[in-house]
Amino acid sequence: MNENEIIEFCDNQALTNDYIDFPIDVFNAVVPATAAILAKRYGSNTMMRLPAYEIKFFEWLKIDDEPVWLDLWGDPEAMPYTVGMSFLPMLVERSGRGFPICDLQSNDNYYFSMELLPNAESKIFLESSKELFLSAKPLSISQLLVVEISIGPIDIWHFAYKHRLNLSLAKESVNKLVDDNVLVHLKNSEHLAGFIDW
Repeated sequence: MNENEIIEFCDNQALTNDYIDFPIDVFNAVVPATAAILAKRYGSNTMMRLPAYEIKFFEWLKIDDEPVWLDLWGDPEAMPYTVGMSFLPMLVERSGRGFPICDLQSNDNYYFSMELLPNAESKIFLESSKELFLSAKPLSISQLLVVEISIGPIDIWHFAYKHRLNLSLAKESVNKLVDDNVLVHLKNSEHLAGFIDW
């Protein structure tokens, strides 16, 4: 399926449905450049259903951290697993980061970017962790988290799911990094907003 066919598919869906629902073959045909065009064309006013792999993640989240799932999808008036088309470029990256969990209202946010590794201790910890990673040596959860943050912004839930880690242990690694003055943890979505770029 080429770019024009994907755009035509989305135009038809937007005219006839409440949201755009990509069949897996259509979603897999969307490359980053096409995703950027669609995100600009539709913005956050047109909704899309999350791809199957991301719905699978959120079904895991519903079991492993139900309060967070409810914070995101618990509104009985809203359609679960639908987000603005502006998020499509993030979703087609297929990097294991998925739809970013960074705007929780009733729970602590655990969303991290490079700006939250702000000091000399952070840089030293990151460099030593990267050296271990590149040498194919075992990393602690804290070291692995810092390497992931250096690759791109990530929330703790996608991090734990991607690496098949116990969620409590992943959250404990955040506390350890904060205690060691390596990571800044902004729990409130209003404070975190300045560190989110999309």
